[in-house]
Amino acid sequence: MASKKKRVEEVETAEQMSDQSDGEDMEDETEMEVNEEIQVDFEARVPEGSDFHGIRTLLQQLFLKANINLSEMTDIIISQGKVGSVVKQSYVPEEDEDDEEMAEDDPVLAVTSVINVTDKKDMECVKQVRSLLVSQCQKCGGDGRFSKVLNDGDHHVGLLVSERYINIPPQISVPMFESLLKEVEKCKSKKMKYDFAYYILICKTYRQKGQKDSPLFYTNAEEEFLKEVSEVSFQYSVQAERDTVVAGSWDAEDQFEAFRTVLLIPADKLQHGVEKIKTELATT
Repeated sequence: MASKKKRVEEVETAEQMSDQSDGEDMEDETEMEVNEEIQVDFEARVPEGSDFHGIRTLLQQLFLKANINLSEMTDIIISQGKVGSVVKQSYVPEEDEDDEEMAEDDPVLAVTSVINVTDKKDMECVKQVRSLLVSQCQKCGGDGRFSKVLNDGDHHVGLLVSERYINIPPQISVPMFESLLKEVEKCKSKKMKYDFAYYILICKTYRQKGQKDSPLFYTNAEEEFLKEVSEVSFQYSVQAERDTVVAGSWDAEDQFEAFRTVLLIPADKLQHGVEKIKTELATT
């Protein structure tokens, strides 16, 4: 597949560094912290076969130990071609490197896509996702409209996939979502099965352990703004199968309980949600 490349705006990140060395000046050097701004240029493009393991790893940090065929889901994301993006770090190859070698060595930092869970309801991974979400909604006493919408074959529902590593800035989500929405509109104009009535987004969230009324925090900060445009939402705990390496170490001190928050977003509200993200993240 030819690579369709899309530029994602340059994002600045700050890292703290401490230098250590042997010798008489070691104590002074270990106490010194240097704040250094590092400019990182990201590049987004259509998912390809070489991205399989990177995409699957990102899906794993979302679904953890849930019984979901992540390999099949990854294949769907890659096979769609016209919809979705992966993000990698952009750099100029050495003279003895070719594009194929770079694709194999460069990790997938983020993935954004959408899967039609109405049209693909007979595929194993989609069956498993639908069953998981309906079951968890019922267990937590969630809004019955969720199951009704999901099981309404007359209106298509899209599962939004928006995953990245925890150290990737949330600002990168804006061009990713904007690109996805444009791609969906283009497919709709061609009468392809992307005319969604609703989107489902599964968010990684957490709150103080043992405090049900404590604030709920979103690992991907931008998703809190999408909660504002959702019609239905519910949470279920994944503490027993909680994230470790792939999802970050926010619960390393065992002070927080890990959840998954499920949002049901009307399709005509998603663009407004993305605009809200764009505005809010520009001011932070």
